[in-house]
Amino acid sequence: MNVRRAHHEDAVTVAALLDEATVWVTDLGFSQWPLPFPREQLAAAIDRGEVYVVEAEDGEAVATVSMLLDDPEYWGVRPPDAVYVHKLAVRRDRAGRGIGAAIVEWANAEAAEAGREFLRLDCLGDNPHIRDYYEDLGFQHRGDLVLDGRKMSLYERPVR
Repeated sequence: MNVRRAHHEDAVTVAALLDEATVWVTDLGFSQWPLPFPREQLAAAIDRGEVYVVEAEDGEAVATVSMLLDDPEYWGVRPPDAVYVHKLAVRRDRAGRGIGAAIVEWANAEAAEAGREFLRLDCLGDNPHIRDYYEDLGFQHRGDLVLDGRKMSLYERPVR
């Protein structure tokens, strides 16, 4: 697995990954991201260097993730002690192969390299499957909030 920062030419691929994940989660009965994912929002995140593309050994894009060094919208104002994982999406035909867990471990290594103490994320609070997934990866529930009409759950784990 190769993780690299997204470039403008990756915007279509990243958008397709996010849209595919949104359709899948919607089919399960949960509301994820807007569909289609706002292209201008994605372009701005790529410009800020927040978006990453995950490639298989053959160079094919199989996932995406965004990482932030602060996240006041979800977590409030905090000291610079964490890396925040957002918009983790794995292609459905590659699901179940440990790619998501490997991305979390990659983010953990990035957080350690940046001298951060915690890895934090949010997920849909009403989706027990995604909550169980992150708890199985060692994250602990730290609270809930409602943002844009959606119940979100906040999770954190110490950097390993």
